[in-house]
Amino acid sequence: MAVLRLLVISVAFWIGAGAALAQSGPAIAYTTANLNVRAGPGTNYPVITTLPRGAGVTVFGCTADFKWCDAAFTNVKGWVSGRYLSYAGAGPYYGRPVPNAGVQLGVRRYYGNYPVYGRPPVVQPIRPIPGRVYRP
Repeated sequence: MAVLRLLVISVAFWIGAGAALAQSGPAIAYTTANLNVRAGPGTNYPVITTLPRGAGVTVFGCTADFKWCDAAFTNVKGWVSGRYLSYAGAGPYYGRPVPNAGVQLGVRRYYGNYPVYGRPPVVQPIRPIPGRVYRP
């Protein structure tokens, strides 16, 4: 009896661990409105592009509160408001807003050091060399 109980507990553990590992990758979602893709997590970052309502995106992670999500659409990667994303994968969370289901789905959460996309390159000013004559 004890061996059977141990076997059942062991199987349940591995099934749960497998489900958690399967959900730790990127999540698939769709936009519920026309949605700006920004360079960083906040309205203070520039808009890279705008996605149409119903666009399918891959969500790589979100801020700890799920307000902003790091997502990709075709060849564009940036940050979108989590408020306008609904889960598009199979299962009981289909159609639920990502902020409500993100923890259960295993969506990665960022607690700082957010990736920033589309940042223009930093151009260093040209400094003249002392004693050198420059002609046009």
